[in-house]
Amino acid sequence: MSIMNLRAGYFSIENPLRVLARWLNRHSYRQTVQINRRKVEVRWTGRAERVLRQRNRPLIVEIRLYFSCVVKKQVLFHRHSELDTTVVKPGLEITFQPIASAACEPREFAASYPPGRNLSQGRAARMVPKTVEIDYCQGSWEGSFYY
Repeated sequence: MSIMNLRAGYFSIENPLRVLARWLNRHSYRQTVQINRRKVEVRWTGRAERVLRQRNRPLIVEIRLYFSCVVKKQVLFHRHSELDTTVVKPGLEITFQPIASAACEPREFAASYPPGRNLSQGRAARMVPKTVEIDYCQGSWEGSFYY
């Protein structure tokens, strides 16, 4: 009988300290915005709120749905962007970008997420998430989104 490696797979168990930190620093700030005529609830922690208040420029949060060999969810943080954004609050803006890879090469995909064509028109543009969560932890921005 073999013992399963619970930290190495899709259904892996998360680090308990990380779960505790998330529980202690809840997403207590929230705002609902519209992206592509769909409501999105944006939540952020008190830590993120403190850092946002100290910034001189708005934080641009890019929600990216990347279609390639597999579908990859990404949350990217930018200081400035040429993308069309939606203001969540002063100092925080959000944008949604569905992108299709130019080719399905697993090694290239894993290494650099090669750019492809923007799918901002059509069915992919309607795949806007319902919830986006933002945190600032150990000197870097973290984000996730859910449907």
